[in-house]
Amino acid sequence: MAQKDMLSARERRLRRAAQRKGLSLRRLRRGPDRGRYVLVDPDFDAPMRSLDSRHPNSFCLEEAERYIGE
Repeated sequence: MAQKDMLSARERRLRRAAQRKGLSLRRLRRGPDRGRYVLVDPDFDAPMRSLDSRHPNSFCLEEAERYIGE
């Protein structure tokens, strides 16, 4: 597996892309959405809404990448 495809590398790349868009990416450590991600607008401290009806306030890594438009 190439290093650029590793999960940690993808996370770092996505965090930087989110910062460029004025968002912050946080990984959820607890609760039913554990292991998923939240995109937060730091100005309002509000999470972005996901299109997934089962997880409306969290994203999987691929969903977050599409949302940010990397």
